[in-house]
Amino acid sequence: MSDTAIGLIETHGLIGVLAAADTAAKAADVQLLGVERVGGGLVSVRFRGDTASVQAAVSAASEAVRQVSQLVSAHVIPSPAIDVEAALATKAALATTSSQPVAPPVSPEAPSSVAELEALPVTRLRQLARKTPGVLLQGRQISRANKDQLLAALRAAARGASDADRR
Repeated sequence: MSDTAIGLIETHGLIGVLAAADTAAKAADVQLLGVERVGGGLVSVRFRGDTASVQAAVSAASEAVRQVSQLVSAHVIPSPAIDVEAALATKAALATTSSQPVAPPVSPEAPSSVAELEALPVTRLRQLARKTPGVLLQGRQISRANKDQLLAALRAAARGASDADRR
């Protein structure tokens, strides 16, 4: 069995989790694994070390959080299974790459011909206009555009994309 442990602390707000990470790192010999925004104002911090160090770090960090923010939960996982560590590593990798902009996926149901495009209702044309790169209409312009304006903007974007492909 391994003597390592993983410590987890979850707080409301970033200040509390930063105080927890700082206090944990100062209180014991632990390695910070990452800080993650969970959603809804919840933020978590994860760290690793030997079991005694992680328990001391979680205890000290929990007290520090209570002084500046609201502690949601604190937990120590002694001798974590390899799958748990792998899941945390994967989650951390996803969290670091998710902050980078990602191109929207191409919709499989996007119309392939002009006739199909003209048959679509205005609401679907608005969705396509928002997702299609190169459409000159933006925000409320799309919301207020009629069917003819949306079709013209989508055709222009398609022409611009085909011109770029030829170059």
